[in-house]
This record gives sequence, C-alpha cells and structure tokens, in this order.
Amino acid sequence: MKVIIFGNAGAGKSTLARALIARQPAARLSLDEVAFQGGTERRPLQESVEAVRRWISEQDSWIIEGCYADILEPVLACADELIFLNPGVEACLAHCRSRPWEPEKFSSRQEQDANLDNLLQWVASYDTRTDDYGLARHRALYESFAGKKQELCQPEGYASTLCSVYITTSLDGCIARCDGSIDWLERANAALPAGEDCGYADFMQTVDAIVMGRATFEKVLSFPEWPYFDLPVHVLSSTLGGRPAGVPDSVQVLCATPHEVVERTAEAGHRHLYIDGGHTIQGFLKAGLIT
Repeated sequence: MKVIIFGNAGAGKSTLARALIARQPAARLSLDEVAFQGGTERRPLQESVEAVRRWISEQDSWIIEGCYADILEPVLACADELIFLNPGVEACLAHCRSRPWEPEKFSSRQEQDANLDNLLQWVASYDTRTDDYGLARHRALYESFAGKKQELCQPEGYASTLCSVYITTSLDGCIARCDGSIDWLERANAALPAGEDCGYADFMQTVDAIVMGRATFEKVLSFPEWPYFDLPVHVLSSTLGGRPAGVPDSVQVLCATPHEVVERTAEAGHRHLYIDGGHTIQGFLKAGLIT
C-alpha cells in the first residue's frame, strides 16, 4: 500500500488514514511533520520534499496525508493510489469543531482551542483560495494523477466503521472474575519484560473512540489516573443518568444498540472503535460488527 490522502483541513484525512492502517499495517506520515521548521514558519519547499522522499525510501508500505499540494506534487509518482477527500466546507468546519485534543500538534487542549477561530476561517476559505492549500490547486493535483484515484465527497463513504477488540483472556476463556476483578491479568502484566505492552500503544494510535459498558467504565474509574486522555469514550448504559462529576468531557453516556452506536460515532467522524467490556463485546459480536 502506497497511498496519498489530501484535502481541506477537517476533511477526515487522519481518520481515513487510521482506518486504512487498522486494516493493513503501514507507516503513516502527516505532512505537518515536514512542512514546518518551528512554530508557523514553513521550511524551504525543497527541504520538505526531500524529507518526504527520504521517508518513502525507508518504508515498504505507507500512507501520506496532508493539504500541501506543493509538497505532494513532486512525490505523486511514488504513490499507487491517490484519495481526494472533498466533503464540502460545512462538513470540514463541523469536524474541526468536534476534534479531540491533538497532542502531536498542540501542547494542551487550551492551546488548540485558542487556535480554533483562525483554523475555521482558514477552512471556510477553501473553495476560493488560490494557494497550494485550496480547492483549485487540489483539483489540479487530482486531475494530473494518471494512476488509481478516487474523490470522496461523503464522509460516511470514506470507510466502513471498524469495530475492534483488544483483550486478554484466560485459558478458560474469561476476561475477568465473576466479581469483575482482573487481578490475574495484573499479575500476568507484572511478569512481562519492562516496556513490553503487547502492541497496545500501536493499537491505540489507530483508534478514534472507545465504546464500553457501565461495569468496565466503573472499573476504569478506579484507576489512579484516567487512561484515555481526550480520546472520546462512549459508555453504554440504560441506568447511568449522565456523566459523573470529575469525569472528562470526552466521555458520553449512551443508551443505544450496537448499530445505533456505530451510526452516531460515524456522524462524528469516528471510523475505528475500540470495543471494551465483556457484555459490550458480546453485543457487538451478536450484531456482526466485530471485524
């Protein structure tokens, strides 16, 4: 896989990249990583292009995503497929407003929120801009590519939602004791070599949101620290009246079927869901949604 994904900010490039990688492992490069040399100052274009070429030469399978047509044009020939995300300005604005904190771009949620108005103004001008980030330039880039390509205008059509399970089971097929205790798992974790996480960190990099039941949620609340940062967490419960005090705003309580959960999270741009908790996993399995 050698794919370039491009489009306006908020078009869903990162979300689609994560969904594709969840299906077929590949290296991922956000062009933001090579476009700037510090702060908001752009690197010389040739330096950025050479950085991308070096990165490509080191990968067997990769996805590049960004809005920089001037960086992408010199490396188009390296791609097997080009994907142009063009859902319209209103969809992009909605996605930008609902974005969780992006720690790879901002040191805090407050810093990200302080930049939101500038971002929204920039996104709103996409159709009329004549620079390397606007619709006209992106359209020309798309038309110039002779290989496999597709323009996606409906966010719900980017990729079907992927529902994944990441669990450890005992030899008798259990994930917790009858009282919900996971002390056996904690002992097993303690026996692992230092730094070994069994692929958990890499897996979580591909996840857009977590779905769990009330029992799992209450177990997580017993941890010393909230482990999911600003990652959206959907708690399925028909009895929990709302988000408990002190719980991050990224947590939402839902009373919904598995299919309804997938529909609602897809509307928010979440294409890879981590399904957690025994009863919740069983419900998604019965619904045929675990892939």
